Amino acid sequence: MAKSVRGQVDMASDEHTPENASSESGVHDEKVTENLKGEEHVHLTWRSWLVVLVTCFAQLAQVFVVVAAGQVMAFVSRDLGDARLSGWIIQGPLLMQAVLSPIVGRLSDVFNRKWLVSTPPLIACVGAIVSATANSMTTLIGGSILIGSTLSTIAIIQAIPSEILPLKYRAVANAAGFLGSAVGGIVGGLGTGSVTAMSSSGWRNVFWIQAALHGATCLGLVLLYHPAKKSNSPRLSLKQYILAVDPVGSGLFIVGATLTLLAFDWLGGSYQASDVHFIAPLTIGLVGLLAFSLYEWKGISDGLAPHVLFRKSPNFALAMFALTIEGWIFYSAVNSVVPQIILNLGFENNAWSISIRQLSSQIPTIVACVVVTWYATVFKDLKTPLLVTFTIFLASTICYALITPNMSAAQIGYNVLVAVGQAGPLTLLVAIIQFSAPHEHLSSATGLAFSARALGGAFGSAVLNAIISGKLSSTYARDVSNAVLSTGLPESSVAALLKALQVGDMQGLETVADGNQAIIRAAIDASHWAYARAYRLAWWSILPFIVLAMVAVACMKGVKQLMTERVEASVEPALKAKTGGVDETV
Repeated sequence: MAKSVRGQVDMASDEHTPENASSESGVHDEKVTENLKGEEHVHLTWRSWLVVLVTCFAQLAQVFVVVAAGQVMAFVSRDLGDARLSGWIIQGPLLMQAVLSPIVGRLSDVFNRKWLVSTPPLIACVGAIVSATANSMTTLIGGSILIGSTLSTIAIIQAIPSEILPLKYRAVANAAGFLGSAVGGIVGGLGTGSVTAMSSSGWRNVFWIQAALHGATCLGLVLLYHPAKKSNSPRLSLKQYILAVDPVGSGLFIVGATLTLLAFDWLGGSYQASDVHFIAPLTIGLVGLLAFSLYEWKGISDGLAPHVLFRKSPNFALAMFALTIEGWIFYSAVNSVVPQIILNLGFENNAWSISIRQLSSQIPTIVACVVVTWYATVFKDLKTPLLVTFTIFLASTICYALITPNMSAAQIGYNVLVAVGQAGPLTLLVAIIQFSAPHEHLSSATGLAFSARALGGAFGSAVLNAIISGKLSSTYARDVSNAVLSTGLPESSVAALLKALQVGDMQGLETVADGNQAIIRAAIDASHWAYARAYRLAWWSILPFIVLAMVAVACMKGVKQLMTERVEASVEPALKAKTGGVDETV
C-alpha cells in the first residue's frame, strides 16, 4: 500500500491528467487481479476474531447514539427548554457521519488507519460527558456534534473486518457489523426507555452510558488492533500529504452534502418548501454536489471517488445506486413512518409499547442476516440473496401500502417481512462495493457507500414527509369534522376537538365531546383512517424505487472468483510480512 500511496501522491503533486489516471488505474487493476489469485489457506487465531468483535462493539455504540438521541429529544426539551433546537441532538451526529465518512475513509487509506479509528471514540466520550452535564440546549448540541465524530469512522469500522478476514468471508465481515448495529438498536431502544423513565433528568444517564461505550471502543481498538507496518514507508512533504486527500473534492463534498442535508433538516421541522431557508441551502448544496461529481469525473482520477472503482465492472456504480435507494427506504419509511403508523393508527399508545412492538422487526432481522450470510459465503453468491431479500422488501412495501386501522396483528407480520428484506441489502451491497475496490481504496469506497446511503435517507425522508403532510393537510380536518358532525357534535366545538385529537389529549377530547362515546369513537376512527390513507400513499411512492434497485442488482456481475482465501491486511503476527501492500503508516 505504501508504494500505491506514493503513486497517488506523485500523481496528485505533478499533474492530474486523464493519461496518468489511466496508467495508475491500470497498475491498480493488475495488482488487484494478482492479489486475488492467492488460494493459500489462512489460519485465523483469536487475534483476528477479537478485532472483528471490537468493530462490532464500535458499531453497536454508534447505533446506540442514533437510537438514543431520537428517544430523548422530548425529555431533554422538557428539562432544558429550547424545544425548537432539540432535533439537532440527533441531526448533528448524523450530519457528521454523512459528510465526513468519505473523507475519513480516504484519510485512513492514505495515512494511519489505527489512530484515525481509535481517536474519534475518545472525542465522542468527551462529547457524551459534556452532554450528560449540560445545563443548556446549545451546550448539549455541542456535545452531540463531538459525539458525531465517532459516527464518521463507519468507513474504517466497516473496512477493518473485511481486510483482516479472507476475501471469501467478506459477507461475514459485513454481516458482523450489521449484527452489531442490530443489537445496538435493541439495546438503545429498550435501554434508553428504561433509564429515561427514572426521573425528569433521567435522560442524562443515556449520555453517561454513551461515554462508557465510546471509551470502551477507544480502549479496545488501541489495545487489540495492530495493523501491519513497514519500515520502508516513503517520507512525504506537507504538500503531498494535503494533495493525497483530495482537498478540492473534499471541500466541494463537505459544502454540498452539509447544505443539502441542512436544507432537508429544516424542511422537516422549521420551514416550508417555499421558504428561502430551504431553497437557498438546497440549491447551493446540490450545485456543490454536482461540482464535486464533475471534478471527480474530469478533474482528478484518484480523488475522493477514484476512477479505479468504476473500471473493472459496473458493480460499484450499481451497488451504490441500490444502497442509496436502501437508505431512502430505510431512513424514511422503515425507521420513521412505521413507528408513526403504530401510534397514529392506534396499534399502541405509548413509546415503550412501540419499542416492544418494534422487536418484531429487530429480532428477525438478526436471524435473517445469519441465514443470508451463510448462503452467500457457502455458495459464494451475493446476487441471489440480494434479489430474494429485495423481493421480500417489495412484498412488505405492498403490504404497508394496503395498511388499514384494522390490521394491528397483521402489522407485526409486515414488520417481520421488512426485517428479512432489510437483512440482505445492507450486508451484501457493502460487500459488493468493497469487492470493487483495490485494497488501497477500501475505506474510501466504504465511506462513499455509507454517505450515499445517508444522502438517500435525507431525500427519502423529505419526500415522504411532504407526501404525508400534504395528504393530511388536505383531508384530515375534513374527514374528522364530517365524522363528528354526523354524530351530533356542534360545529363550534370541532376546532377544539381536532386540536385535542392531534396532540393525543384524550382527557381534552372527552371534555370537548362532553363524554359522548359515539362522538369520541367516530373522531378516533376517522383520524385513524385519515392517517392510514396518508401512509399508504407514502408507501406506494417508494415501490418504483425498490423495482429500480432490483434491476440494478440483476445487472451486477457475480463475485465468486473474488471470494478467495487471500487476506489483504492480516493482524496475525506470522502473516503480516506476507500481506504485501499492507502498510498503515505513510
